Amino acid sequence: MTNQIKILIGIFLIIILIGAFYIYNKILIPEKPIIPEKLTPEKPAISPERVSPKLNVSTPSALEIAAYKSLSFNFSIENEQGYSEAKDVNVTLTLGETPILVTPNNVNIGSGELQNFKAELNKIPPGDFNLYLKIKGQPDISISKTILVKSQIVVGIDGYHTYGYYGPGSIWKEKFECGNHNLCTGRNYAFVKNLNENNIKTTIIESPLSFEILKDINTFIILAPDINRPLSSNEIIELKKFLNNNGGLLLIAPQYYTHNGDKNCITNLIDLIKSLHLEIKEFTLRYPPVGLYTTEEEWTKEITQHPVTSGIEEILYDGVFTFEVEVPLISLVKLHGSTIYAIQYYSKGKIGIIGSDSVLRYGERCHQCQELNLNLIKWLVTPPTSKELEELG
Repeated sequence: MTNQIKILIGIFLIIILIGAFYIYNKILIPEKPIIPEKLTPEKPAISPERVSPKLNVSTPSALEIAAYKSLSFNFSIENEQGYSEAKDVNVTLTLGETPILVTPNNVNIGSGELQNFKAELNKIPPGDFNLYLKIKGQPDISISKTILVKSQIVVGIDGYHTYGYYGPGSIWKEKFECGNHNLCTGRNYAFVKNLNENNIKTTIIESPLSFEILKDINTFIILAPDINRPLSSNEIIELKKFLNNNGGLLLIAPQYYTHNGDKNCITNLIDLIKSLHLEIKEFTLRYPPVGLYTTEEEWTKEITQHPVTSGIEEILYDGVFTFEVEVPLISLVKLHGSTIYAIQYYSKGKIGIIGSDSVLRYGERCHQCQELNLNLIKWLVTPPTSKELEELG
């Protein structure tokens, strides 16, 4: 057999084998179903570690406080969950260049933790201020915030004992019902309006006095208490406590007397003056009583030099009462030699006395009356300095 024949036979056998293999897999053995590959779920991505603290600071955006009074408020610092510990966190508060006490301090705030802080402000004068908050700590903590502070003089007015014909405090109010649904304005509202226009807040107190009520005001005004509404012994104790806490007190006699001139309208005022041991010898009538509404306007230039009377040259007066004083009372303004304005330091507070509420109502006719009353209020609300207290013993 030749070689060519052998090669042809070999090729023929290979073709037969390939055909047999194909017939075996495709025809004789059934096709197996294709089973998809089972996927392994992906594991969630692992966040890189958050190494720097992220602090959220919660503070008031603004504060309103009574001038010269202490105030405390709380704020917090939170470190977000997942961040590293904030170490040696130090908080400072300053009002201008004045540091404000903050507790606690130098603290560590762990991941997801919150720390509470307390700030204490003490005797801030009236005005609008920026309170600056700075937070420092490790690692790389530096936060600054500004808190707006409005410090305002607050004057309380007695609406409980000086009841008024139309109800508590009506003589001081801008609007109130005065019969048949009419609206009236209190006779002394001009004084209240003048204070408000000079950024002094007023509040009428229509309940018995207590230190808790008085502690957030600077000066309290009492117009001669009604004959049926004297201050109780406990109220006088609370009033003295207020004065000993740098409070101011303004006592005012009414413009008129009763028809028979027996001074019943100032009986409770005189009793209060005696309880406070003020050196007023007596209230006197400017002229014999003729009727309830008998008054006579007069200008006076008998004015003592004092910060309260600075710039005051002459005032108008039409009250029926004047009074005589002794040291430590200081007579500021007199009419025919008798006092109509006086002041005194009292414990850690101050007291002013005016002979008639009529001087509270002057407008265009007596600008200097308004200036004098405003000066007096500002003097009363300013706590005595340590030097003044030392000089007064």
